[in-house]
Formats: sequence, structure tokens, C-alpha cells
Amino acid sequence: MSILVVCSCKAVYSQKKPVCPKCGSPKKERGTRYQVVIREGGRGTRKHTRFANTLAEAREAEQMIRNQLGNNINPRAARKGITVGEIFRRYILLAQHPNADEYKTSWKKDEQRWRDYLAASFDNRRLDAICRKDILDFLTALEKRQSRVGKPLAPATRRHALHLMQRLYNWAREQNIYTGYNPTAKVAVTVINDVGRVLQPVEIQAFLTGLASLGAEGRPLVDRMCALGLLFALLTGRRLGEICTLRRDKANQEDEEATFWDEKNNKWLTVPISPESLAIIQQADMIGLKDADLVFHREEGKGIYNQMEYRWGKLRDTIGLSGFRIHDFRHTFATWTKRKIGLLASMGLTGHTTITNARRYEHTEDDVLRRGVAAVAERAGLRKGEQDGTQTS
Repeated sequence: MSILVVCSCKAVYSQKKPVCPKCGSPKKERGTRYQVVIREGGRGTRKHTRFANTLAEAREAEQMIRNQLGNNINPRAARKGITVGEIFRRYILLAQHPNADEYKTSWKKDEQRWRDYLAASFDNRRLDAICRKDILDFLTALEKRQSRVGKPLAPATRRHALHLMQRLYNWAREQNIYTGYNPTAKVAVTVINDVGRVLQPVEIQAFLTGLASLGAEGRPLVDRMCALGLLFALLTGRRLGEICTLRRDKANQEDEEATFWDEKNNKWLTVPISPESLAIIQQADMIGLKDADLVFHREEGKGIYNQMEYRWGKLRDTIGLSGFRIHDFRHTFATWTKRKIGLLASMGLTGHTTITNARRYEHTEDDVLRRGVAAVAERAGLRKGEQDGTQTS
């Protein structure tokens, strides 16, 4: 038997015996303990020993040792305490392997989040030495950190870091490497994503006028490219990074479509684009460098990501759109397309894979809401139909 009884007289005997062979005490008497002894092979091989106060604890210790041996883990070394860093390095190796269950295309993002946020605090910390307060203190410290552009870290960034930590603990449990307390189990970071704005009809003319001024003939190439890129953002609903990495060979003039690298889902996304969007690409080709790979580029042929953000930040204040982000053009695009073709069809254009995410980008406009409440009055017979002067049925 792998579980033996340890009497209060320190005699060790099999569970099959009802009483201690040395002093005669029953094995359920106060002071009785249990010893777990498991050998790696047959007689003479290395054995691993644990002590427990109850039979249930002894059985749990037995199962843990057997699981560790089955996973080629030395129980003696594991008893010293495996660290979070060791768990991460094992996990990330499998996350890169296409044939592993842990495989994910975004493993590089996990590696970056570990390196930038988690490693300094948890790399050499034992899994069983971390408590819930340590996790909460870590998240509080992240709130005070600044991003590379000098702004506080977004709540979504802190949530990503927490999710990675939770994934490591859960994975360690699935692999039977660690079966102890999980300090991340009841911790959450609230993220409020309802911050988007939609370009209003009264703001369109000011927007177009501002772009015409920024992209006027005679302005530097980077200014003209930024103006084209901003209008392209409105007409296609693409993210800033996707616009700035659009290659010339990915724009199909004949089929009126373009292929973008979907940075959220790490895959290529081909979507139809309007003739007006194609005209912007053609104009960018005309004014740009002939040997440039990117559609929107500056004098050196490089991308204009930071340049677009900087110029839009200055332009929006002069045209009455303070606080309107480039990403809000995507919210505008999603709202306008959903209004015309419905939510599910618009997801094919935005690239959203879930309705939950798509709804965050869709903002029902005021005139649609007013038509909705008017329809109730018409249905009740209190208002004539607007089109033909008759009551709606």
C-alpha cells in the first residue's frame, strides 16, 4: 500500500490492520497520521514520501505525486515550489506549437505582456506563495504606470495581464503541475468600452473642409497622405494600423476590394471597398513614391501611423471635433453600415467575429430613435403616417 498509518507511538503499519501492532491503539484514535510512500519503479528505486493528518489529505498527496511522476516532474523539486516564470516558459513553448492544444496565433502578444508587465513582479515567485492581495496590489501598481506615449495604461491592458496570469494558473492545474490555491480566481478588471463617437451629419462638411485644407496641392507629401488616409478611415472603417500597413499589391482595382491585415484576429481580411475608396488609393499612387510598397507613406516610403495621429490631433480642434479619435471613424462606419444592411451583414465589413463586439461599435442615431417612438404613436392611432397621410396598420 502507498498509504500507511502512523500511530501516536510512532509505529508505522498498513491500513489493513485495525489496531497498532505495537501499542494496540485503534488507527482512528487522536494523534494518528498517515504516511504516503510512492516509488518511481520497483523495489530499490527512488521513493517519495509525504505526511498527512487525514486520510483524504493523504489520498490527495498520493494523486499529486503520481501525476507529477506521470508528467516527468520530480516531486522533490516541485515540493520546493515551482515558480510562475517556469510555468510561463513551459506554456509559451506549447502555445507556439501548431499541434498542441495550447496553440494560439497570438502567442507573441502573451510573450510581450509577460515581458512588459508580469515578469518583473512574478517571474521568481512561487505559485503557492502568491495570495489574492498580491494580485490586487499588482493591478493597482499597473494603474499608475504609463504607456510608451506617456498616458496611463488602459483598463484593457491591465485586464490582458490579469487574463494571462489566470491562464497560467489554470493551465498548471490542467497539467497537474500545481493543484493549490489560485489567487486570480475571483479577481476581475472592469473595462468600459462604450466610449465611441459617431460623426454627425452637421459635422461632415467641417470634416471635409479640414481635410481639403490639409491635403491641398503644394502641401508636403506626408500632409497630403494623412488627409487621404483620414478620409479612407471613414469610408472603409479600418483601424489606423490596418490603413497604415495597406500595401499597394493588396488593393484590387478590378474587383473593388482590398486585403488588410486584421491586427486583432491576426489574419488577412478581404473586404469590398467603394469606388470612392479606390479613388483615394489611386490618388495616393499618383502623388506618392513610385517604388513605395505602402499605399499611404511619407517621403522615405515609411508608414504614417504617428504622423496621422499627430495631424489629426491638431486638425480636429480647429474644426470643432475635439476629442474625436481616428478610431471613432470606425464607430461611424459600423453605425452607418448597420443602418443600411443590418448588424450581421455589417460584421462582414468591420471584421468583428462576435455580435457583442459589433454592438460596441454600433451607435443608433437620434433620427432612427425618433422614428421608433413615432411608430408607436402611429400604431396607437394617435398620429397619421408621414408618407401617405394614413394610419399605419
